[in-house]
Amino acid sequence: MKKLSAIILLGACVLLSGCGQDQYAVERQYYWAQKQAGVIFNNPHATPPHELQKSIDTFNQLIREYPKSNLAVDAQFIIANLYIATEEYEKARLQLSKIIKIYSKSQPICAAAVFLQGNSYEAQNLWDSALEQYKKVIEDYPWTVKGIETPIYIAQHYKVKFQPDNMVEAYKEAIAHYTSLSREYPLSPVALRLKILIVQCYGELKDWKAVVNTFDNVLAEYKGRVQLDGILLDLAMVYDRGLKDKVKAKETLGKLIRDYPNSRVLPLAKSLLKQVSVK
Repeated sequence: MKKLSAIILLGACVLLSGCGQDQYAVERQYYWAQKQAGVIFNNPHATPPHELQKSIDTFNQLIREYPKSNLAVDAQFIIANLYIATEEYEKARLQLSKIIKIYSKSQPICAAAVFLQGNSYEAQNLWDSALEQYKKVIEDYPWTVKGIETPIYIAQHYKVKFQPDNMVEAYKEAIAHYTSLSREYPLSPVALRLKILIVQCYGELKDWKAVVNTFDNVLAEYKGRVQLDGILLDLAMVYDRGLKDKVKAKETLGKLIRDYPNSRVLPLAKSLLKQVSVK
């Protein structure tokens, strides 16, 4: 089995800059290219086709001259976003397919490109096609930032669109996905992050008992491994505001204050304790 550190690619992209390149020159060229693109992003529908092409040509020149720079990766994505902003969706997807091919060995870059393909379909109100891309991100790049964020992104889409049944199903799918991932590397930092996302999903579903059970599980598993003052504070708030159980809220806050006397959340914990102690 590969080491966890080798596959949990939580960076937004891999730095590809070469040591021998003139960093000042590439940054200066990138700055002016960004300014040019900014005009288009601010008013894409009023942008003449030749101005769009001029901006894209500028970024392509930067990519050709500094192919190993991390800014070249950004430039590739800006070109795709320029096409999306100006509703040139097919060109955007061709650009993103090009990115996936060039950076096929970088899971974070590929995940971001596939996710943006989903965004391009979503901009066209083609949700089924967008969803296909989002699920590809989840399945093919599960340990990237986008791979971890996308299940909740899907659920929030349904929430915004006032589709409660689809929203509930999406959050349940997210919970199942995060649970499965967390079991691959139990007690790891990323497993803790996944459990917090599970809590977030249960919170959206207002399943407060499941939130408490998940927090209790985290407290038991990670005791002595990481600082848990933030978890205790959140748990107390769930008892107070979600379950309306002031007794358990006071008990949890008391534990936080005793176990973490120097915690940065101590003032907030003491303030909340005063509130829940009022009869």
